[in-house]
Amino acid sequence: MKRAPVLAVLAALLAACATQGGFVWSEWSSAELVRGVARASELERAGELRGARDELDRALALVPQGRVAPSDARALDARLALVEVQPFEGLFDELAGALERREHDAAGRILARIEARGPVGAAARRAEGFRNILAGRATAAALGLALEARATGNEGEFEVLLRANPQTETAVHLRCPGASLVFSSLGTSETGIESRARRRVLTDALADLELEPQVEVEIRLGTFYVPVRGLVAARGRWELITLGGSIQRDGRELPANAFRAGECEVLRLDPRLPTGEVDPQEFAAYVERGAPSLPALLERAARLVPTRRDEALDLATPGFLRLVNDELERLAPALRFLTLLEDPPATPAGWRAWLEARAQVRARAPRPKLDLPDAGSEALRPQPNEP
Repeated sequence: MKRAPVLAVLAALLAACATQGGFVWSEWSSAELVRGVARASELERAGELRGARDELDRALALVPQGRVAPSDARALDARLALVEVQPFEGLFDELAGALERREHDAAGRILARIEARGPVGAAARRAEGFRNILAGRATAAALGLALEARATGNEGEFEVLLRANPQTETAVHLRCPGASLVFSSLGTSETGIESRARRRVLTDALADLELEPQVEVEIRLGTFYVPVRGLVAARGRWELITLGGSIQRDGRELPANAFRAGECEVLRLDPRLPTGEVDPQEFAAYVERGAPSLPALLERAARLVPTRRDEALDLATPGFLRLVNDELERLAPALRFLTLLEDPPATPAGWRAWLEARAQVRARAPRPKLDLPDAGSEALRPQPNEP
C-alpha cells in the first residue's frame, strides 16, 4: 500500500500553495516571457509607451490561464496603466456619472469622444467595458420586457405575467439568475386606516431565457391579491428587478446588471365611487382649499390617471406646505396613497421635508415633453371590481 505517501506529498503541495485567504497560483515564467517583459521595460524607459504596451501584452498572453505573471511584469503593467488612463480620467468620470443617471445618449457621446482620441492599453480596456455596458442596456431595452397583471375572476386576485417581445435582428440569450418580483400594495379606508403589504419573490424567469427575434413569449410569475372591500381604494404594484447577469448576443457576452425588467400596477376602487378620472389641477385646488374632507381627498387621489400622479403632486405641493402640522398629519393618508413610498415619513415634519426636497429635485430636472395617452385610454382606467 503506497497510497499514504502519495497523499502526504499531495497534502504538502496543497499546503505550499495555500494562504490564509485561500489558494494562490505560483508565479509562472518562461524564457520568452522574460525576454518580452525585458523588451517592454526598455521601451518604457525610452518613452515609447505604446510600443511598451504592445510588447507587454504579447508577453502576458503567454501566461497560462490560472497562473500569475511575474511581479516585474505586473508592476510594469500597473505603471503603463496609470499613464494610459490619466489623459481620460475626467471623461471616464463623466461617462460613469451619465451611466449612473441612465443618460444613455449623453454616455454614448462621451464614449465617442474617448474613442476618437485613440485610447490604448488600460484606457482602451476601460472604454471597451463601458461600451459593453451601453450595448447591454440597449439590448435589454430592446427585449420589450413588460409585466401584466391580469384579473383571474376571483375577488381581488391577479395573475402576474412577464411578456417579452424582442425587437432585435438576432436571437438573444438572457442569463439573469436571482431576479426578484417585488409586490407592494396599499389600501386605505375613508378614515385613513391603511392596509399595506410588501413581498419580494425570487424568480428564475430570466435565469436561462432564449428569445428569438420578433417572437413574443409569455411567462407566468405568480398570483397575488389586491382586496378592496371596506376600502376607498387599493393600489397594487409589481416590479421585476435583476440582481446581475449577462446577455449573449451575436457572439458577445454583455453585462446585464441591476436593470428593471418591467413594472405594472392595478388600481381598484370602491364600486360606490364615480369612475371618471380626476384632473391634477382639481386635486391641487382641493388641497389649496384645505381639503376639508379626507375621504373626498382620498377619492380624488385614487381617481388620478396613474401617469399624472407626479403632476398632481407637483401642483399640490405648495398647498400641502402651507398647512399647519396638524392639518398635514390629517391629510398624510392621501400622500401615502399617492406616493406608495416603501418607507413614508412618519411625522408632519418628515412629510414637509420630503415635499420640499422633492420640489427642489423636480425644479432642477429637465421636463421632457410627454406623449400622454388620451384621458379616456382604457389602459389607464381603474380595474373593475369583481362581483
